[in-house]
Amino acid sequence: MKVSRGVWLMLMASLSFGLMNVSVKFVHHMPVSEIVFFRAVVQIVLSISILFQLKQSPWGKNPRLLALRGLFGSIGLFCYFYTLQVMPLGNAIVIHYLSPILTTLVAVALGDEKNHPLSYLFFGLCMLGVVVVNGVSKDVTWAGILAGLGGALFSAFAYNTIRRLKDLENPNVVVFYFPLITLPLSLLVGYFYDDAWRWPVDTEWIWLIMTGVTTQLGQFFMTRAYQSDKASNVSAISYAGILWGAGFGVFLFNESYQWLQFVGMGMVLLGMLLNVRINLRREAAQ
Repeated sequence: MKVSRGVWLMLMASLSFGLMNVSVKFVHHMPVSEIVFFRAVVQIVLSISILFQLKQSPWGKNPRLLALRGLFGSIGLFCYFYTLQVMPLGNAIVIHYLSPILTTLVAVALGDEKNHPLSYLFFGLCMLGVVVVNGVSKDVTWAGILAGLGGALFSAFAYNTIRRLKDLENPNVVVFYFPLITLPLSLLVGYFYDDAWRWPVDTEWIWLIMTGVTTQLGQFFMTRAYQSDKASNVSAISYAGILWGAGFGVFLFNESYQWLQFVGMGMVLLGMLLNVRINLRREAAQ
């Protein structure tokens, strides 16, 4: 069976985001605000370069909604990076992948979408999988779990804001506002809460720069994937990030997982894939 170009591009996107997670783990001893700050700096430079080449104004026509997207995304990012620092990589990523579920639930609550009744059963399977993955791990704390859930929830708010901006703003402008809001917010958090702020040394520079570069690459490949193929063919491939996370955790950070945790990861993947399938069938029937 021939694999489509869109599928390959989405695999590259999930791998890029996986490498971003690895980069954050390698500087886990640094304050979260500092990691977020340097990631934002790299992304602003890359975003401005792209907008300059396109001769596109970076400010957009809906600054309040754009700023709200940046704020939600920034809070979610702080929570997610904190989770990556204090939890095993696979555990943190499994919790973060609740964001697609929460995105759908927020959209339904706002009246923007309708959901298939069976989807709630599959969402429950995913939630149970997250409980299994984290419930049997000795390296998981309540602070990490709550931060992970908060990151997933605020990411869901950010994605729904992006949805509202879909036909109103250039996608590159939407991307630009994320680091634009993140940058001053990281300085405020660093000033009031992180006393250990310091300049990076040696290889820390490399990993901090990599957080921004790999994020930008992930967004590029993801965008190209949806442009190259049907959303139904590529959306489920993004969940490969769970497998990347577990693999990188084992081989790069000597993390170990119990067999029951792998069962939990499988439950999350199965629930998400079943949800994608049931919605594709509903769309085909309409």
